Amino acid sequence: MALRQDVQAIKDRLDLVSLVSRYVTLTKSGSSHKGRCPFHKDDTPSFMVNGEKGLWHCFGCGEGGDAIGFLMKIEKLSFMEAAQRLAEETGVSLSSSREDGERDALRAVIAAVAEHYAGNLANTRLGARARSYLESRGFDEPSWARYGLGYAAPGWDNVKRAFGSRFGAERLLQAGLLVEGEKGTYDRFRDRTIFPIFDLSGRPIAFGGRAFEGEPKYLNSPTTLLFDKSRHLYGLHWARDAMRAAGHAVLVEGYTDVLTLHQAGLENVVGSMGTSLTQGQADLLGRLVREVVIAYDRDTAGGAGAVRGMQILRNSGLDVRVARYAEDEDPDSLVRKHGAGAMRDAVRDAAPFHRFYLESLVTRCDPKTVAGKEQILAEARDFYRGVRSLPLQQEIARGIADQLDLPPEGVARQLAARPARRAEPDGFGPGAADRWSPEDDLLALLLRGDVTWSRVGAVATPEDFSPERRPIVEALANAPQSPRISDWVVEKLREQGLEELVDRASYYALAPVEFADVERALEDALEYAVRGPRLRRKLAQVDVAIQAAAAAGDWDEWAKLTRDQQMLAREVAQATERDARRGMHGRDQGQAQGEDAAEAG
Repeated sequence: MALRQDVQAIKDRLDLVSLVSRYVTLTKSGSSHKGRCPFHKDDTPSFMVNGEKGLWHCFGCGEGGDAIGFLMKIEKLSFMEAAQRLAEETGVSLSSSREDGERDALRAVIAAVAEHYAGNLANTRLGARARSYLESRGFDEPSWARYGLGYAAPGWDNVKRAFGSRFGAERLLQAGLLVEGEKGTYDRFRDRTIFPIFDLSGRPIAFGGRAFEGEPKYLNSPTTLLFDKSRHLYGLHWARDAMRAAGHAVLVEGYTDVLTLHQAGLENVVGSMGTSLTQGQADLLGRLVREVVIAYDRDTAGGAGAVRGMQILRNSGLDVRVARYAEDEDPDSLVRKHGAGAMRDAVRDAAPFHRFYLESLVTRCDPKTVAGKEQILAEARDFYRGVRSLPLQQEIARGIADQLDLPPEGVARQLAARPARRAEPDGFGPGAADRWSPEDDLLALLLRGDVTWSRVGAVATPEDFSPERRPIVEALANAPQSPRISDWVVEKLREQGLEELVDRASYYALAPVEFADVERALEDALEYAVRGPRLRRKLAQVDVAIQAAAAAGDWDEWAKLTRDQQMLAREVAQATERDARRGMHGRDQGQAQGEDAAEAG
């Protein structure tokens, strides 16, 4: 039985409510159960568990997922450790002897493919584009071998053809090297510079691939028997000794940041492979150092995902500081432009993470105006409540009080209070930048099973959705029809290494927003999220084509395009008028419950 089937068998036999009840006191709430979240200070029960869907979600801190994800987080286990424990409980055969044999087999696959990618890079013709990219970033040919760098050639089946007969398609799937699509399997990594990810023994266990253009810019291997992104740090086997010696780690975001700093002699540097740091990564750091210096890009360090990662580190007992540099700099560019000394200075002068957060707030919101002060207090509330240390909470309150010229006691009361009532729930938890949108309506309808993909897919494609939501839509488009479709999607996202989207998917599946009329809600959402934007994109394309036809002097084409433009402009105007007239009536009756969800936690 494949690992995916084992996991599904575990979840089919498991009572999620009973599992969670071992750690959280739950009470019945409609079709779900509610309790106080075990992952943050939860003054009002905001933690929901739905046994039928096999999912849980906290509407206070935004964490969510399935049974395995819950056990991983609550017990600080790896994916395979959690799966093994639940397999024993449910009687599913997940024997260690078989796993050991499969791990050895997967290591052989990954090692062979890593050598294949390295060979592609060494080929001056085939690897020309990747060679040029690496050289432009300061990585010379000797460093390619030192760090195991490679290149995945263009094409859908290079790895499949090269290794299919040797290892078999199923083994390549298990290693995360192939993806299963509607028309069969195809290579996961195509036309990308390859950065192998190593275990602590220096063996390759997974890959990260950087695209030259298009999205996603970086693509990681999915979760496998060998690799769980949430419990690995890029470059740790190179940095471990230096981290212990220094007593602190420098945490950067990407692969090239790690390699540039290592080449410059800063060897206590590891990469989180994204800004959404996990508890598993924090536990890994906590076994080696006492302090972590965050050195993300300036524009991402203050983002919601990065801030939540800092809170996880601090709540795990680590001191956390944030390196500061000019807005147009990142660790890689800082070292290449100004040398290793500039980065060492930035690490030495790094600010405590809560002060960095307050500085970024004051930069974005004017502390001299009433509106600015209100915005700062509103945004800081989730940050304050996400910190478990009472002395640190008091310091945060004093810092904000000083910035806003307000009494510290009053600020502390405001920060500890329940959030003000909002018109609509956030995208998927505190700090989310995006508000609930028509796209969110569609995903909620789909993940709750109110609407099937066949109905949405008749009108829309995954490309019609924003890039941050598209992987969820792609999973839905390939999902089997099942009452637990949302659980299937969560598992699929985890397999693809998209842990940051698991929270979002569980939010859509369990969000307490009710639709008064599902058919009307579906039609409205399709109009707002798909048809209207598609018309506007088409009109913009025609505008560009008209300019090109005029520049070329092709007046017949210009006349035809102008007629098309007028017709599309009328359709856009009609759609805009419909939007204004109709509004989003489909979920009006569920609005109060949506507001309650926004208040929770």
